[in-house]
Amino acid sequence: MRRDVIERLDGAAISCFVTGSEAMSIHGLAYRATDGIDLVIRIDPVAYEARLRPAFEPAYLVNEPLRIGHGWLGAVIHVTAIGKADLIMRDPDPWGEAAFARRVRVDDPALGPVWVSSVEDLLVAKLEFANGDLAGLQARDCRRIVETWPGLDLDYVRARASGLGLAGLLAELVTDAG
Repeated sequence: MRRDVIERLDGAAISCFVTGSEAMSIHGLAYRATDGIDLVIRIDPVAYEARLRPAFEPAYLVNEPLRIGHGWLGAVIHVTAIGKADLIMRDPDPWGEAAFARRVRVDDPALGPVWVSSVEDLLVAKLEFANGDLAGLQARDCRRIVETWPGLDLDYVRARASGLGLAGLLAELVTDAG
């Protein structure tokens, strides 16, 4: 199902990259079993219905996007298989553009050739989704990245976190992980 979603997005000429727990797994940082995949997609939310429905229906249910934080969240859910894909559409901003520019192409055994979030952008995304809580699942993933990723570009992360109002949370995380 996950590879099918990526292939359908490719077929509809919608750029994407893997993020979330699947990206953590691809980078070898942690494995967490989920029934879905998180994908950042580059599409105007106004075009969501017109571009996504033809690419996915009738094999998938296409949920309407909801406004969440600095963007929109939609989803496609397979009608017969167990699984879904969350589709994240960021508002145009410097971090969103940088994340697309910094994504990395990997040949994943399960997904095949696929674009994946850089580890630094994955950290920023997880900080954003932590909602200020350094005790939850997202914060645990953030700690894992900070404590284990060699060559983590903290200057880049600090700049992006600052632009999103997350500088204090990042500073607390780095101090705790120190």
